[in-house]
Amino acid sequence: MCPIGFSWGAFFVYVCALVLVVGGGFIALIQSHHPAFLAPILVGLLYFYIAWEACVETGDSLPPAKRDGMRG
Repeated sequence: MCPIGFSWGAFFVYVCALVLVVGGGFIALIQSHHPAFLAPILVGLLYFYIAWEACVETGDSLPPAKRDGMRG
């Protein structure tokens, strides 16, 4: 299986797309005064959070792998 690497260029494009989704939702919400435009704002903020957790947050390290290959 081919390992998947991390690309800062792809991450930048992803974050720019999220900015456009959230920004467009805010502009549409302000112009239309209709609560349906909260959906792209909330979805965009959820994906921002997921990207933050996946790429920026270090959190706790994983426990060391067992050498003998046994589960449990």
